[in-house]
Amino acid sequence: MADTENGLDQTSLRQRLKRETAAVHQHLEVQLGLLDPGLDVPRYRRMLATFYGFYVPVEMDVARFVAAGSPLGFPLRARAGLIERDLLALGRSPVDLSALPLCHDRPLLSCIEDLAGCLYVLEGACLGGQVDRALVHRRLGLAKESGAAFFAGDGEGTLPRWSVVVAWLDGLPRTGASTAKIITAATATFDAFARWAAVAREEVPWSI
Repeated sequence: MADTENGLDQTSLRQRLKRETAAVHQHLEVQLGLLDPGLDVPRYRRMLATFYGFYVPVEMDVARFVAAGSPLGFPLRARAGLIERDLLALGRSPVDLSALPLCHDRPLLSCIEDLAGCLYVLEGACLGGQVDRALVHRRLGLAKESGAAFFAGDGEGTLPRWSVVVAWLDGLPRTGASTAKIITAATATFDAFARWAAVAREEVPWSI
Protein backbone atom coordinates (compact mmCIF):
# COMPACT_ATOMS: atom_id res chain seq x y z
CA MET A 1 0.00 0.00 0.00
CA ALA A 2 1.32 3.45 -0.88
CA ASP A 3 2.50 5.68 1.95
CA THR A 4 0.46 8.72 1.01
CA GLU A 5 1.39 10.56 4.21
CA ASN A 6 5.02 10.75 3.13
CA GLY A 7 4.30 10.89 -0.58
CA LEU A 8 5.58 7.40 -1.40
CA ASP A 9 3.21 6.78 -4.26
CA GLN A 10 3.44 6.89 -8.05
CA THR A 11 3.68 10.68 -8.11
CA SER A 12 7.19 11.93 -7.38
CA LEU A 13 7.74 14.70 -4.89
CA ARG A 14 9.13 16.86 -7.68
CA GLN A 15 5.92 16.44 -9.68
CA ARG A 16 3.78 17.29 -6.67
CA LEU A 17 5.91 20.34 -5.90
CA LYS A 18 5.56 21.60 -9.46
CA ARG A 19 1.81 21.08 -9.48
CA GLU A 20 1.03 22.41 -6.02
CA THR A 21 3.23 25.50 -6.25
CA ALA A 22 2.20 26.46 -9.78
CA ALA A 23 -0.07 29.30 -8.70
CA VAL A 24 2.42 30.96 -6.33
CA HIS A 25 5.19 30.47 -8.86
CA GLN A 26 3.17 32.27 -11.51
CA HIS A 27 2.35 35.07 -9.06
CA LEU A 28 6.06 35.55 -8.36
CA GLU A 29 6.88 35.77 -12.05
CA VAL A 30 4.30 38.53 -12.44
CA GLN A 31 5.74 40.37 -9.42
CA LEU A 32 9.28 40.21 -10.80
CA GLY A 33 8.22 41.48 -14.23
CA LEU A 34 10.73 39.57 -16.35
CA LEU A 35 8.03 38.73 -18.89
CA ASP A 36 6.77 42.32 -19.02
CA PRO A 37 6.82 43.43 -22.69
CA GLY A 38 8.09 46.84 -21.54
CA LEU A 39 11.25 45.38 -20.01
CA ASP A 40 14.32 47.51 -20.76
CA VAL A 41 17.84 47.63 -19.30
CA PRO A 42 17.03 50.01 -16.37
CA ARG A 43 14.05 47.87 -15.37
CA TYR A 44 16.15 44.74 -15.79
CA ARG A 45 18.77 46.21 -13.44
CA ARG A 46 16.08 46.89 -10.85
CA MET A 47 14.81 43.34 -11.24
CA LEU A 48 18.33 42.01 -10.68
CA ALA A 49 18.58 44.22 -7.59
CA THR A 50 15.38 42.56 -6.33
CA PHE A 51 16.91 39.11 -6.88
CA TYR A 52 20.06 40.27 -5.13
CA GLY A 53 18.15 41.50 -2.07
CA PHE A 54 16.52 38.08 -1.71
CA TYR A 55 19.35 35.75 -2.68
CA VAL A 56 22.09 37.29 -0.51
CA PRO A 57 20.39 36.69 2.86
CA VAL A 58 18.55 33.49 1.88
CA GLU A 59 21.69 31.81 0.55
CA MET A 60 23.47 32.78 3.77
CA ASP A 61 20.61 31.21 5.77
CA VAL A 62 20.84 28.01 3.71
CA ALA A 63 24.63 27.80 4.08
CA ARG A 64 24.40 28.24 7.86
CA PHE A 65 21.68 25.61 8.14
CA VAL A 66 23.63 23.06 6.10
CA ALA A 67 26.85 23.80 7.99
CA ALA A 68 25.01 23.16 11.26
CA GLY A 69 24.43 19.54 10.34
CA SER A 70 22.07 18.99 7.41
CA PRO A 71 24.28 17.25 4.83
CA LEU A 72 23.29 17.27 1.18
CA GLY A 73 24.20 14.95 -1.65
CA PHE A 74 25.47 17.88 -3.70
CA PRO A 75 27.44 21.11 -3.09
CA LEU A 76 25.58 24.35 -2.56
CA ARG A 77 25.77 27.00 -5.27
CA ALA A 78 25.96 30.63 -4.16
CA ARG A 79 24.37 32.54 -7.02
CA ALA A 80 24.19 35.97 -5.40
CA GLY A 81 27.70 36.49 -6.74
CA LEU A 82 26.42 36.05 -10.28
CA ILE A 83 23.79 38.73 -9.71
CA GLU A 84 26.49 41.04 -8.36
CA ARG A 85 28.57 40.33 -11.46
CA ASP A 86 25.62 41.23 -13.69
CA LEU A 87 24.90 44.49 -11.89
CA LEU A 88 28.55 45.51 -12.14
CA ALA A 89 28.57 44.63 -15.84
CA LEU A 90 25.51 46.86 -16.29
CA GLY A 91 27.27 49.89 -14.87
CA ARG A 92 26.61 49.73 -11.15
CA SER A 93 29.43 50.18 -8.63
CA PRO A 94 30.29 48.21 -5.48
CA VAL A 95 29.05 51.23 -3.52
CA ASP A 96 25.69 51.01 -5.30
CA LEU A 97 25.43 47.34 -4.38
CA SER A 98 26.31 47.93 -0.75
CA ALA A 99 23.39 50.37 -0.53
CA LEU A 100 20.82 47.86 -1.82
CA PRO A 101 18.18 46.74 0.71
CA LEU A 102 18.07 43.08 1.74
CA CYS A 103 15.02 40.97 2.49
CA HIS A 104 14.22 40.50 6.18
CA ASP A 105 10.93 38.60 5.81
CA ARG A 106 12.61 35.39 4.75
CA PRO A 107 11.42 31.76 4.66
CA LEU A 108 11.97 29.89 7.92
CA LEU A 109 14.68 27.22 8.00
CA SER A 110 14.13 25.01 11.03
CA CYS A 111 14.08 21.46 9.63
CA ILE A 112 15.08 19.40 6.60
CA GLU A 113 11.66 19.95 5.05
CA ASP A 114 12.17 23.73 5.17
CA LEU A 115 15.56 23.33 3.52
CA ALA A 116 14.14 21.07 0.81
CA GLY A 117 11.31 23.47 -0.04
CA CYS A 118 13.68 26.44 -0.18
CA LEU A 119 16.22 24.64 -2.36
CA TYR A 120 13.47 23.48 -4.71
CA VAL A 121 12.72 27.15 -5.41
CA LEU A 122 16.34 28.32 -5.65
CA GLU A 123 17.55 25.43 -7.78
CA GLY A 124 14.42 25.44 -9.92
CA ALA A 125 15.00 29.11 -10.65
CA CYS A 126 18.39 28.18 -12.11
CA LEU A 127 16.73 25.65 -14.39
CA GLY A 128 14.10 28.18 -15.49
CA GLY A 129 16.88 30.70 -16.00
CA GLN A 130 17.96 28.82 -19.10
CA VAL A 131 14.73 29.95 -20.77
CA ASP A 132 14.99 33.45 -19.29
CA ARG A 133 18.54 33.80 -20.59
CA ALA A 134 17.31 33.47 -24.16
CA LEU A 135 14.57 36.02 -23.48
CA VAL A 136 17.03 38.52 -21.98
CA HIS A 137 19.36 38.09 -24.94
CA ARG A 138 16.55 38.51 -27.45
CA ARG A 139 15.02 41.57 -25.81
CA LEU A 140 18.04 43.33 -24.36
CA GLY A 141 21.00 41.89 -26.27
CA LEU A 142 22.68 40.76 -23.04
CA ALA A 143 24.88 37.68 -22.76
CA LYS A 144 26.58 35.92 -19.86
CA GLU A 145 29.52 38.33 -19.92
CA SER A 146 27.43 41.49 -20.29
CA GLY A 147 24.71 41.15 -17.65
CA ALA A 148 23.04 37.74 -17.89
CA ALA A 149 25.40 35.53 -15.85
CA PHE A 150 22.72 34.83 -13.24
CA PHE A 151 20.29 33.46 -15.79
CA ALA A 152 23.07 31.57 -17.57
CA GLY A 153 23.64 29.79 -14.26
CA ASP A 154 25.55 26.55 -14.61
CA GLY A 155 25.20 26.52 -18.38
CA GLU A 156 25.40 22.98 -19.74
CA GLY A 157 25.75 21.72 -16.19
CA THR A 158 22.32 23.05 -15.18
CA LEU A 159 20.26 20.01 -16.17
CA PRO A 160 22.67 17.42 -14.69
CA ARG A 161 22.71 19.39 -11.41
CA TRP A 162 18.93 19.63 -11.39
CA SER A 163 18.74 15.85 -11.85
CA VAL A 164 20.90 15.40 -8.73
CA VAL A 165 18.75 17.85 -6.74
CA VAL A 166 15.55 16.12 -7.88
CA ALA A 167 16.92 12.71 -6.89
CA TRP A 168 17.68 14.12 -3.43
CA LEU A 169 14.20 15.62 -3.14
CA ASP A 170 12.45 12.47 -4.29
CA GLY A 171 14.45 10.42 -1.80
CA LEU A 172 13.57 12.52 1.24
CA PRO A 173 10.14 10.96 1.94
CA ARG A 174 11.86 7.57 2.16
CA THR A 175 13.92 8.91 5.05
CA GLY A 176 10.81 9.99 6.94
CA ALA A 177 10.59 13.60 5.77
CA SER A 178 7.07 14.95 5.39
CA THR A 179 6.00 15.63 1.81
CA ALA A 180 3.31 18.02 3.02
CA LYS A 181 5.85 20.07 4.99
CA ILE A 182 8.23 20.24 2.01
CA ILE A 183 5.44 21.52 -0.24
CA THR A 184 4.42 24.03 2.43
CA ALA A 185 8.02 25.23 2.70
CA ALA A 186 8.36 25.63 -1.07
CA THR A 187 5.11 27.60 -1.19
CA ALA A 188 6.32 29.77 1.70
CA THR A 189 9.57 30.48 -0.17
CA PHE A 190 7.72 31.55 -3.32
CA ASP A 191 5.41 33.71 -1.19
CA ALA A 192 8.32 35.33 0.65
CA PHE A 193 10.03 36.14 -2.63
CA ALA A 194 6.81 37.64 -4.03
CA ARG A 195 6.35 39.77 -0.91
CA TRP A 196 9.93 40.94 -1.20
CA ALA A 197 9.42 41.80 -4.90
CA ALA A 198 6.51 44.03 -3.89
CA VAL A 199 8.55 45.70 -1.13
CA ALA A 200 11.58 46.13 -3.39
CA ARG A 201 9.54 48.18 -5.83
CA GLU A 202 9.49 50.87 -3.17
CA GLU A 203 12.87 50.29 -1.51
CA VAL A 204 15.26 49.71 -4.41
CA PRO A 205 16.63 53.11 -5.47
CA TRP A 206 15.51 54.20 -8.92
CA SER A 207 19.10 55.16 -9.62
CA ILE A 208 20.14 51.51 -9.61
